[in-house]
Parts: sequence; structure tokens; C-alpha cells
Amino acid sequence: MRHMKRTASVAAREADDLALLKAFVAIALPVGWVLLSIPLFVDVPVEPFVLGTLVLGLVLPTVLLVRRDPGADGRQLFRDCFRLPRPRILLIPALLLIPAGTWLAARAFDQQAGLDVGFVVSLALGNVAASLLIVNLWEEMVWAGFVQRRTMARWGYLRGSLATAVLFVGIHLPLAFYDIDDAADLGENLAGLLVAGVGLRLLLGAFDTWGRRSILTLALLHATFNASGELLDADYDWIRYLVTLAFGLLALVAMKNRDSAHLNERNER
Repeated sequence: MRHMKRTASVAAREADDLALLKAFVAIALPVGWVLLSIPLFVDVPVEPFVLGTLVLGLVLPTVLLVRRDPGADGRQLFRDCFRLPRPRILLIPALLLIPAGTWLAARAFDQQAGLDVGFVVSLALGNVAASLLIVNLWEEMVWAGFVQRRTMARWGYLRGSLATAVLFVGIHLPLAFYDIDDAADLGENLAGLLVAGVGLRLLLGAFDTWGRRSILTLALLHATFNASGELLDADYDWIRYLVTLAFGLLALVAMKNRDSAHLNERNER
């Protein structure tokens, strides 16, 4: 009887999560597509519309939907945004993994930026810190804290991360139409979005597990991904995407090994 009640409770929880995800998609995608498409037709900067998408298409529906979820705690989600990971050492790879990998890979093609103290300080304070506080902290509150935790709970780490990547790429689709001359440029932009999206979501899903739900760590990782574009020539930005995908696949292997080890421990007991 207890097993049946537990099974029914899990099924109800999954149904609630799926309903919340559907409601989120129904709001976020149209809002994002409309706002991010406006600069394609009107000569205005895209940045205010990116922030508008963040606030109106992502954060606002998340806050409203969490309030409707009896199994969620909005205050806990907010606290996760400022909580340090356990172990704290995870902050180091979150800060350095993608920038170091991008710079080293770019160096193989002789396309790396020159590093000096002034450049590194400017990148850290003017780019990473600003992106973290203004955009990525709240973006990952939504994508990791609200969306990906639910998709992973329902479909597991891999399929949940891929499902989140599809939604993540989906809302960014209008950006693929910027600065293009032909279909080849569009295809290249779409491929870049997909590769970076899959790599990031695999990495962030793993770090959320390893860091015990510290969204701050995930936002730092996302901010350093964005800032890594400054470490190489713009024509070689594909290096950053492939490096991120490579690290995401390594995270996938590490997560599978972790799950196998836990399964073996349970069997031995």
C-alpha cells in the first residue's frame, strides 16, 4: 500500500511539473521571439530587448508559476541563487574551465587574445561580473532552477539536459538571423546555438548536481562562457562552442560513472 501511495505521489508530481513546463513554454517562447525579433526590423540596439526577454519572458513567468506549485519553494529557489557550492572548490572550474579551454584551443590556431593583467582584470570585472549579476544569475534561476531541475527529475540527467537545451536554443532562435547574408550564415548560427546550448546544459546539469543546487555556481559558469568570446578572434568563435560541447560530453561521462558507482554501492549492500 505504501509503495502504491508513493508511486501515485511521484506520478502526480511529474504531472504537475509537466503542466508547469508547458505553461512556461507557452509564455517564454512567444515573448522571446517577439522581443528579440524587433531589432531585426527596427534600427535599435538589441540589448534592451534581451533584458526585456529575460524579465518578461523568463523571470516573471517563473516567479508566477513557482507560486502555483505546491511542491516548490520560491524563497528556496532565490536562496539557491546566492548559495555557494559544496564543495567550494567547484567555483574554480566554474570560473576557469571554459575560458582556459577556449584560450588554449584558440592558441592552437594562433587566434588567441593576448593576455595581460589589464585585459584579465577588465574581462573579469567588466564582463564576467556584470554579466553574472545583471543577466546570468537570473537566467539560470529560470533555466537551471525552474526548467532543468524539472526536466532532469522527469527524464534523467541526459534527456532532461537535452530537453532544456532545445528550449534554451528555441528562445534564442531570432538571434540566429542577426548579421547574416545568406542561408549558409543562418545555418552556421543555428549550429552554433545548438552546439553551445547542448554543451552548456550538460555542464550546468552536472554542476548543479555536484554543487548541491548552487545556482550561483551555474551562473558563474554561464557568465564565463559568454566572456570567453573575448579570448579569440570573432571568426573563430566556433572554437568556444566546440570546447563547451567537449566539456559537456566529459561531464556526461562523469555523471554516468557516478551513477554506476552509486548503483554498485547499493547492490553491494
